[in-house]
Amino acid sequence: MLDMGFEEDVRFILGKTCSARQMVIFSATWPAGVHRLAQEYMAPNPVKVVIGSKDLAANHDVMQIVEVLDDRARYERLTAFKISLHWLNRMGSI
Repeated sequence: MLDMGFEEDVRFILGKTCSARQMVIFSATWPAGVHRLAQEYMAPNPVKVVIGSKDLAANHDVMQIVEVLDDRARYERLTAFKISLHWLNRMGSI
């Protein structure tokens, strides 16, 4: 969310909090901006807990398809998708 322009707001809020505080930052990733926030606002040595591997990468075997639909078309498309999954499951394809 920091890369979407929220870093200034987060810094403003953290600047208004009491210095005698406990603070936890959750992040699915640990980009440089999150690391800098932790170093600046978490005293004096923040602990980073990693679940899984630090070397995780996207699975390039996964294909993602994005469909932009209006509300009515979204319901119809979802229904058609569920029906196709049902038939693929019955055929043993998934």
